Amino acid sequence: MWITEDMPLDDLKTLTSKERIVLYLSDFLHMDDRYELPSDLIQESISYCTGVQRKHLSKYLDDLLKECLIVERKAHIQGMRQRMNGYYLTPAGYTKAGALRDRIGNVEVEVRDDGRVVRMKVCDVDDMTPSRITYCDIVREAISKGELRLPDLMSMDADKRRALEVKERSTDTYRRALETAWRDGQVTATERFLIEELRKHLNITDAQHKALEAEILKQVAQDHMEFLRIYRGVLEIALSDGLISGAEADIIEILRKTFMISRKEHEELLAEVESTVCGPPGCLDADAD
Repeated sequence: MWITEDMPLDDLKTLTSKERIVLYLSDFLHMDDRYELPSDLIQESISYCTGVQRKHLSKYLDDLLKECLIVERKAHIQGMRQRMNGYYLTPAGYTKAGALRDRIGNVEVEVRDDGRVVRMKVCDVDDMTPSRITYCDIVREAISKGELRLPDLMSMDADKRRALEVKERSTDTYRRALETAWRDGQVTATERFLIEELRKHLNITDAQHKALEAEILKQVAQDHMEFLRIYRGVLEIALSDGLISGAEADIIEILRKTFMISRKEHEELLAEVESTVCGPPGCLDADAD
């Protein structure tokens, strides 16, 4: 059988998407012991670093979960405000990854640099660069570009950081837009249309949208309950003398609008406070007599 010089790269290209995920996660050890997980372990990072399209990633992760090769855990993520699902290998996953790393590490590849070609094993490629290059980096590069070039390998770490930073900024921009749309507790049809267009423009997945919106709605509900608590306290103070004067009424109306409390909620709270502070309806009239 004739072996062409491209065969070694073909060995890397034949790795399945699930194998690439396992290979990538093999660089993260002792994750069970950590309260906070690195951002490298969320779906967004796994997709970018393995070259597996985000729309297909969930299926592969589900398969690996069923095969007991990875763990899915909702945890605090470094540099992020919300808890998210992180993924890391089980003991069985590390065993599979070890065999995979042995197989890949011994593959000989050609690395091109300014017209020169250096032939070496994958396990030695990292020594050529000042930054750390993982096996998964090399596999992704071979699949996406069809060759290994030293300048590309040397800039890979910086390129990865820049790409993820851009993605994080896009997510923050989308989060702020959602927070603005939900600030009054409801989203109009126009706002929903604009949000959807922004989601497409920023390449925010449907899963990301649902997770962000759920988080924002929870916060909106918590904030609104706190606003209602504060507003009720203001009403109690205002009614401590049995009535709300003109100036007090103006201040309360400004506060109501600021806290986005509906007139119905205001009337319900006012009735509760009057009952608590002033007693049953008609008691003020009886006292006056």
